[in-house]
Amino acid sequence: MTIEAIELWHKRARPDPTDKDFNVQLGCHFEEIVEMMDTIKLLGAPSALSDAREVMHMLADWLKKGVVSAQITNRKEFLDSIADQVVTGVGAAYCAGMKGAHACKRVNTSNWSKFDENGRPIRDQNGKITKGPNYQSPVLDGLY
Repeated sequence: MTIEAIELWHKRARPDPTDKDFNVQLGCHFEEIVEMMDTIKLLGAPSALSDAREVMHMLADWLKKGVVSAQITNRKEFLDSIADQVVTGVGAAYCAGMKGAHACKRVNTSNWSKFDENGRPIRDQNGKITKGPNYQSPVLDGLY
């Protein structure tokens, strides 16, 4: 599996992405950061993680609902940050003894099950692609 395979899913989901699509996707990205925060305990400053989680959760929700919108002020640095997040995310999984790259493959396969029988993405009222009747959770057993 390649990063291009993940990008293809997004191209099929949103062939002509709009500013709203960008904001919903950024909200989804922030939501995943919140989910990661839910899985760890920060020793030494426990309230810092809780506070950061609350703010990220609020921002994710607001972006997905269109309450706020984000505007990229430096496209090069934004892209660099996104690429670094992919690399450091896989690195964090590796350092924790997990198989992050293989997990990405399984999650991407699962994401394709969010499309209907005609190959169209199933969306919620905010435009976020959601789980439909054919959704299959990624099987991550053996990777963590």
